[in-house]
Amino acid sequence: MAPPSFHANPAPSFDSALPSPFETGLSPEAKAAAEAGIEALGKNKFGDAETDFLKLLKLAPDNPSALVNLGLVEFRLGREEDAQKYFQRAIRVKPDAALAWMMLGVVYMNQDEVEAATAALAQAVYLNPKSPQAHNYYAVTLAKRGWYDAAEDELQKVIGLAPDFAEAHFNLALIYFQQNPPAVELARRHYQKALDLGAAPDPEFAAKLNAAPEPAEVQ
Repeated sequence: MAPPSFHANPAPSFDSALPSPFETGLSPEAKAAAEAGIEALGKNKFGDAETDFLKLLKLAPDNPSALVNLGLVEFRLGREEDAQKYFQRAIRVKPDAALAWMMLGVVYMNQDEVEAATAALAQAVYLNPKSPQAHNYYAVTLAKRGWYDAAEDELQKVIGLAPDFAEAHFNLALIYFQQNPPAVELARRHYQKALDLGAAPDPEFAAKLNAAPEPAEVQ
């Protein structure tokens, strides 16, 4: 039986790493570069954002927010090896940079390095336990390793934080269907919720749900 295809957006939405309340001591020129980079990143002007954040990094070497944001830019431009290097540099400078850990985990996921992704995302959810995205990514890596109970726990955390997180409902449907015996009604419920929230239909999974026997009634 082929493993299920869990949902995790390969290009997640994220809040940019700047401005941060802990960022102090930037020169006016560095602060202006940071603000320009944030504005460009928010408008998906990645070339402009890269220029601004490289300027910030020149003015404030090893500035962790500059490194994280450059990683985000490189990731969006599809240059994941470069993104990985920036996230790793950011973590060396600021080990509690939760966004860097999450995005490093996403890079590892995209590279099918499941063990490395699991470790990075475990750190991400530890540092930022209120991030539904991080918990969803972590759940996917756990499920890919066959740790379905742990994945279910993470997905329940996602829904507790963000009840309308469509990917989490879809992934829970897959988890419940993987159980032995399958929890068919729960799987159907979460699959339908995912569709209601805008998830794309999965005809193959829907066919499996429709073909699954109804649970036996207690006499």
